[in-house]
Amino acid sequence: MSQLRLEPDVVLVLECSTEVIINRLLNRNQGRVDDNYQTIQRRLQVYIDSTLPVIEYYHSKGKVDGEKSEEEVFEAIKGVFSKLKPGSSDG
Repeated sequence: MSQLRLEPDVVLVLECSTEVIINRLLNRNQGRVDDNYQTIQRRLQVYIDSTLPVIEYYHSKGKVDGEKSEEEVFEAIKGVFSKLKPGSSDG
């Protein structure tokens, strides 16, 4: 998939329903000035349109359930990264 022919050690994609994403964005402490329902919907559509092929390519590599609480998602992500070998990435 990469033009450089590199495969990353980890690709992190958090999957949540649109409702969860919108709720979290509207309730974040340091939101953007244009954080409103319509703008967030448009931003989500751009994200989906531009990243769907990449997400589909890496989908079979495993995933974390983004519908869980922020704390549970964070702990699951920590678990994924803790399984990586130190120095296994070129970057």
